[in-house]
Amino acid sequence: MNLESLANIPRSQKILVIVLLWVVIIGGFVYYVFLPAKSRMDVLNNAIYDLNLQIVNNEVKLRRLDQLKVENAQLQQQLKILQAQLPAEQEVSGLLKQISDLSIESGLEVKLWKPGERKKDPSGLYIEIPVDVDVSGGYHALATFFDRVSKLPRIVNITNLNMEGTKAAGDKVFIQNKFVAITFAATGE
Repeated sequence: MNLESLANIPRSQKILVIVLLWVVIIGGFVYYVFLPAKSRMDVLNNAIYDLNLQIVNNEVKLRRLDQLKVENAQLQQQLKILQAQLPAEQEVSGLLKQISDLSIESGLEVKLWKPGERKKDPSGLYIEIPVDVDVSGGYHALATFFDRVSKLPRIVNITNLNMEGTKAAGDKVFIQNKFVAITFAATGE
């Protein structure tokens, strides 16, 4: 091919060749330069958006930090109070002695005081310690005992209360009372 042969090509074909040449150049630019750059820009823009979102979330958390510290301190205080109500396992014998003493002080005659089998709670947070109790005394003495037990700083539940057979002795009436006193101990785990 020489330049003279190119001069003999009709004008419409020359325009078509030039247009095709420009389409190939522009297509190559779009395919090899523009699209990869746009793809990288989209990835970077998404990363910038995610970082900005994270910054906003962290700023919100930072503004709440002082409030959360105060709430944490309050919860720690509340936890200490609740832990005081749940003695360590070593302290339970003293609590059971205290309950026994309360029954005597209330005017009840203790017929049976039998600690039962300790049961670990399924959550593993505490141990239930049941005590089968059989006492004899007046209704008011029993009510006084329950009132004193309710005022203990430790948790003690009275369950399965059974009042049976009355017995008169002089001007007093004695009721046979059976119940289970359940106290709880921290597992220490």
